[in-house]
Parts: sequence; structure tokens; C-alpha cells
Amino acid sequence: MSQPAHRSRTVRWARILLAALPFALLALAYPALRELPRIAGLENNTLTWRYTLRGPEPPSAPVTIVAIDDATVAAAGGWPLPRDQLGTAIRRLSEVGAAVIAVDLLMAEPARPRAADADLAAALRASGRTLLPVAGTANAAQTLPRPVDLSPHTVPMNRGATAPAPPQPPTLLTPITLLAQTAGLGHVNVGLGSDGTLTSLPPAILLPDGSALPSLAVLAVARLQGAGRSDIVIDLSRAVHIGNLRVPLGTGGQWTPAFYGPAGSFKTIPLIDVLRGAFNIADVRGRIVWLGATATSSGDTFVTPFDPAMPGVEAFATLSANLLDNTFLSHGPWTMLVEMAAVILLGTLGWHAGHLHPARWAILAAFLPVAAWIALAVAVFLLWQIWLNITVPAVASVLGTGTAVAIRLILGDAQRRRLARYVPKPLAEALANADRPAFEGQVLSAAVLFVDMIGFTNRSETASPSDTVAMMRALHTELEDGAHRHGGYVDNFAGDGAMLVFGVPTPRPDDAARALACARDLLVRTARTDLPVRIGLHHGLVQVARLGGRQQHQLTLAGDTVNLASRLMAIAKERGVGLVVSTSVVDQIPVQSTAALDGMMREADLPVRGRQAPVDVWLGPFVERHAGAPIEAAESGNGQSRS
Repeated sequence: MSQPAHRSRTVRWARILLAALPFALLALAYPALRELPRIAGLENNTLTWRYTLRGPEPPSAPVTIVAIDDATVAAAGGWPLPRDQLGTAIRRLSEVGAAVIAVDLLMAEPARPRAADADLAAALRASGRTLLPVAGTANAAQTLPRPVDLSPHTVPMNRGATAPAPPQPPTLLTPITLLAQTAGLGHVNVGLGSDGTLTSLPPAILLPDGSALPSLAVLAVARLQGAGRSDIVIDLSRAVHIGNLRVPLGTGGQWTPAFYGPAGSFKTIPLIDVLRGAFNIADVRGRIVWLGATATSSGDTFVTPFDPAMPGVEAFATLSANLLDNTFLSHGPWTMLVEMAAVILLGTLGWHAGHLHPARWAILAAFLPVAAWIALAVAVFLLWQIWLNITVPAVASVLGTGTAVAIRLILGDAQRRRLARYVPKPLAEALANADRPAFEGQVLSAAVLFVDMIGFTNRSETASPSDTVAMMRALHTELEDGAHRHGGYVDNFAGDGAMLVFGVPTPRPDDAARALACARDLLVRTARTDLPVRIGLHHGLVQVARLGGRQQHQLTLAGDTVNLASRLMAIAKERGVGLVVSTSVVDQIPVQSTAALDGMMREADLPVRGRQAPVDVWLGPFVERHAGAPIEAAESGNGQSRS
């Protein structure tokens, strides 16, 4: 490889790495960014879309819900349900072979009458397979009537060197002592997003003494498998071991639930049917039974992707089924590394996309990586229940593209202002937006004027150099202003003359009419300022070409139209007229604009030096040949008008 090629390749890679650097820094901040309320809320919405795309799936785990529904509450005479009726239901469920009975009712206050608590405690003691909840709250000022000793209910926990600490609520709400002494205890705390969505389950919470109280769902699965508390080991850096079952933990040492569907996805038996004995025993025997409220008056609900008000008991049934099937969403450290890499990649691609030309390619190039990332995130979710963050990488791409476009606009505006001093404004706009404007090389229809000052050589012979420069500047200003007034531009200045163009880069139907109006206007205005000119005007096909050598380039027009317009200006000098217009211009002028030809006469088959075929032209008005003479004919209309 040659040295210049090697250097070019090195520079290219250096630019890529430099563009990637800000997004590498953004990726380092990614763990904090994705927890921001707005970002997390958007991401939860994308997760809901993925669940909607997947649709509900029936759970296969042996989990049943016994629901305190509206019918049960109505039959009992109101809420809360009498605790002696709960005792009756627990006895019957135990008698028919329920493997575990997990009660999702926080009974932190004594019942009225007190005898109902004694009846429920007797049922719990007789069952020997019932679990009760403990809830941690953020209200540090809240006090309990009597403390409950939770040490018999704790499990071993290994935090490791880098694992985050589990939640440690300042206050714990436990069942009353009479009930707590007759059942297993586990926490029912969950993680909620900023919009109230159920997003995570901590396997344990920290007690004031630093010990770990496991989740009620973990205890339920352990009881189903015949495992005791000593068989539950929580390793916050890796996984939770429940007997022979190993369930890996996700980000933050917690699990991300995988929902099966809306409320009613699990086999559900109204508690009133249990009390009456009107239920299928097979729906209970050997299964985890979650007993909790679904009645509208209970108010215990969570927001989930399938249900904006899923009853808490159904949410905990979902968590225990996830544990049994090991189907929590994969959303751990390795997915975070993939997401951080996506932030860098999509941000860098967005940055480079923002520099592409034309704009439609920039938009497409910026959209494709984001679309590919969304497709990947949806695919791995549907196939393997892997949750890849869509929002932050997409935001990185938008930031990359938006920053590139903003810088491009700022620099482009400055470049346009610089170029406009040396290049016609319409071409400067295009050159500032692309290395090769779209119209370069195209054949376009345009009107071309060649303008030359009358008597310039004689006047400059006796004038000082500074006076000559001032005269040329005044003339150029008149020509530039005249072109601008009529919607054209000066392609280039050449001493005491210039070439004006109408129809580039965007041809218009009235290019010829505007060019002729500009020519007549220039004749009058330059005569008044003692800078009389002669003009040749032709309309036809031109090509925008980049001319020049290896180092210096010039973007201008080329073609026979340009050559003929120049020849027509020479004919104006020979004939002593201010303007010579080809019939190709006149043919483009609408009938209502025929006044533009007043004072001119037609001449057919006019020979043109250097051309084989003669041309039809219109000539006039006549002018005096000596320098500085007024051009009265330009305003008086002398000559033959158009017939």
C-alpha cells in the first residue's frame, strides 16, 4: 500500500474513533441514564409493545389463585373478610392436598372479634404449609404494636464484592404475633417504575440486624420442592439457589418478571366456592395456592404490560411461576454490556449519517441502525425473553444525527456566506451542502446574458487604476442588483463585462421572460449611471460543469447556448445596438409580455461568426457609438416593434 493511501486510511479511522469518543463516555453513564424517570418510562412503554406483539401465553407452572373476589366480599357482608372464614378456607385447601398456601393479606392488626384470630391461628398451625407476608415500608416513623422475631425466617446471603445491597426498608409490617408464630414469613416487596409498573422482585430484603428475609414467592417455591430455609442460598452477584433449582439474578441483584397475560391468566377459584366446597380438587392438589384479594374494594393492584390494574395476588402468582419455570426476563450484566456497545455504535453511526448528502440519505442512514436495533431487541425478546434496552441506544443515535446536522447547518451557513462572495449564491447554497451538488453535470434549460460595457477601453485609457477599479465595481454592482431583481444571478465577472444566468440550478417556465426584462432594465439603469452596456441573450440547453486544472476549479455553464449568447453580444457591438436577442428567447415569452420587445426589430438568417447555420434574432435599441453617450433609444422606443 502506498504511503498516501496508508495515511488516508489512518486519518479515516482516526475520525471514526474521534466521533465514537463522546458516545463511549455516554455509554459509561448508561447505567444511570436508563434509570432516569423519563427514559425508564419510555423503555417500559417499548417493553409493553413487545408484550403486545408476543401476546398472552398460558402459564405452565402448578400455581392456582384462590381469589377474594367481589362475590366473596358480598357474601361475607363486606371488606375485610372475617378471619375465621380464612381459617375455614385454609383448612379445606390443606385437606384436599394443596402443597403450599401463600396468603397475600397483610394482617398487621388484630381482628374483631379477637376469637377470629385464634381460629385462624389454629387453622394455620394445623395446616403446616401456609406462608404469610411481611411488608417493608418507607415510613420510618411508623411503629408496630409488638415486635415480631423474624430471625427464624431468615436465610443465608452472599453479597460478594460488587453486588448491590438488597432493599432495607426502615419499617416492617408483620402479621400479629399470634399469626406470625404459626406460619412461615416472607417479604412481599417489589420494585416499581416511575409510572407504577411492576419492574423487579428482590429475592430478599435486609433486616435491621443485617440478616436476609426471603421473598414470599421464593419460600412458596422452596416449600413446593420440599426445601427448607437452609436449602435457600442467595448469592446477589449471581443467582438464588432453592434446593436443586438455580435461578440467575438480573441487574441490581433482582429479577425482572416475565408476564403471561392480564388478570385471569392463572387458574382462579373464588374463595366463596372453596368455602362451599364447590371447586375442582385437581386445581389445588400438589400446587402452590395463592390466596389474596381481587375485589375492586381491596385496592391491591400493580401496573403491568398486559393490565393497568393487575391484582397483587396475580402478580405474586406470576413471580412464583417465573421461579419454577426459570422464565424471568434476561436483563443482567451481559445485556448491559451489549446495550452499552449499542449506545456507542448507534451514536457513532448517527453522527456519520448526519453528514451524508442529500438530506434524504442522511435520514435513511440514521433510521436504519435504529430500526435494526429495534428488530434485534424484539427478536431476542420473542425468542428467548431477553430484554434489551431500546430507548437509550435510540436516543444516542438521535443525539448523534442531531448534533451532526446542527453542526453541519452552522458550518454550512458560514461556508455559504464565504462562498457567496466568490460563487453565485444559488451555487454557493449547493456547494455548502455537498461536495458534488446534484445538478452538476446535468443538462438544464436556461437563459444566458452576456453583458459588456460600451466604451470601457477608451475610458480606462485616460483614467487612473483606482478610478478604473471603482468604475468596474459600480458596473458589477448594477449587474448583480439587476440579476437579483429578476431572479437570476451573475455567473462570473470578466473585467468590464459579466455573464448572467436564469434557470440554474432550478429551471422555471418564465426564465426567458425574466432574462429579457432584466436586459431591458439593465440598459436603462446603466445608461442613467453613465455605465452604458450592450447585451447578447440566448435561451437553450446548458450543462453545469466543474472546469479548471488539478488545483483550481470553477463551477460554471458550458454549451452552445453560452457560446451563442457571447456571439450575440459581439453582434450588438457591430450593429451599434444595446441588445440582441435570439428568437429562442422570444418564443418562450407569453403574448402578454410582448411589450418587452418594443423598440426592437427582427432580422432573419443573421450570419454568426464561427457558426455554420445563421440565426434569427431581434435587435435594438440603437445606441451612440462613442463612450458616455446617452442611450435615448432604450427609452424612446425607436425602431421597428414586433409584429
